[in-house]
Amino acid sequence: MTETPKVASQAPLPAPPLERVAVFIDYQNAHLSAREAFLPWGSPTSDGHIDPCAYAQALVGMRKRPSRLLSVRVYRGRPDPRHEPGAAGANDRQAAVWQRNGAVVCRRPLRYPHDWPDLPAREKGVDVQLACDVITEAMTHQVDVVIIASRDTDLIPALEIVRSRRLAHVETASWDGSSRICFPGEGQPWCHRMDETAYEAIRDRRDYTKG
Repeated sequence: MTETPKVASQAPLPAPPLERVAVFIDYQNAHLSAREAFLPWGSPTSDGHIDPCAYAQALVGMRKRPSRLLSVRVYRGRPDPRHEPGAAGANDRQAAVWQRNGAVVCRRPLRYPHDWPDLPAREKGVDVQLACDVITEAMTHQVDVVIIASRDTDLIPALEIVRSRRLAHVETASWDGSSRICFPGEGQPWCHRMDETAYEAIRDRRDYTKG
């Protein structure tokens, strides 16, 4: 009687390691871009906000490689209470909720022109701080991937440094129908695009105007 040859059992392949992901959100850029893409013209300025932690979790969930969200960092301006006490209070309450949910919120004072309020206040130094923190975070080698949620092309030099020195893998995020950050002459870095359904799922619908 012929014996059936025995097949050596194979040990299961080890699971690929989780990639550690840090998400950096240029908040004003991401928020206004979402309003332009998905909300009707003339919607209240307080409408359409994004929950940073939910946004970051959704971005990590869109990755094809096993991933773990390591940190969420949000960059935005802060109104001056002397000029806009109501807006400053809402901004503070919003930042406090986001921080309790696990985000790091980095705010810089808005710059008010001499003819304010005829001309609006503007953010100053927010993109520079974001760029510096992306490089600093990547240099620690505590993260494998950085995702930048912004369309601001001023951030490209910082992303080029991270990529050229192989400090971390670089990805970006934008909305369907919106522009994206690209290295000159390339289709990179990879951009995670969210449609309106995904946007509705990560909106922050809390009313921060009430103290």
